[in-house]
This record gives sequence, C-alpha cells and structure tokens, in this order.
Amino acid sequence: MRRLIFLLPLVIIIGTIFFETEVNIFVTLPKKIEKSDLNQENLFFECVNAKDKIIHAQTFSSIDNPDVQREVLSAKKNQALLECRDIYPVKMTVINQSFEINIFDFKYRY
Repeated sequence: MRRLIFLLPLVIIIGTIFFETEVNIFVTLPKKIEKSDLNQENLFFECVNAKDKIIHAQTFSSIDNPDVQREVLSAKKNQALLECRDIYPVKMTVINQSFEINIFDFKYRY
C-alpha cells in the first residue's frame, strides 16, 4: 500500500512533465454505421479518370474554340459520371462501432 501511495503521485508528476493533458469527455455508444465501400469507390474513380482522359483527348483534338471545349467537357464529364455510376453502383458496408469512452487526451510535449 505504501508503494502505491508513493508511485501514484510519481506517475502523475512524470505524466504532467512529459505530456500535455486535456480533459475531453467523449462517450460513444455501440451502433452500426453505414459507409460506402472503398474498393467500389476506387473502381468508380478509376473509371471516371479513364473516361475523362478519353474525353479530353477527343475534345481538344476536334474543337478549337475554348468556350465550346468547356461546354463539351462539362457535358461529357457529367455523362461519364452517370455511366461509371451505373457500372459501379454505391455499395454500403455496415461497420459495428463498439462502446468507447475517452476522458483525457495526452499529447507528447517533446
């Protein structure tokens, strides 16, 4: 018991020397969170980028007017987004978030 009485203040003193301590009371109850599937989203963005490269190459090689280029790029980009979303629809994955409690935040000083 004497060691505990001696060690507890020592740990607190050393902790305050080496760490900045902030009180941040945060409690999270268990729940289910839906997130979009990262692999599916990566495939979607790869599809959009591939189609975007083709759209740019075709537009810049066939149209000289910058205003018309901008309009054509915008229209074809929206069409490419819709086509790629049809190919790679949004998939939601369920993540079980566990019970979490946080009272103190420690930041290393040095």
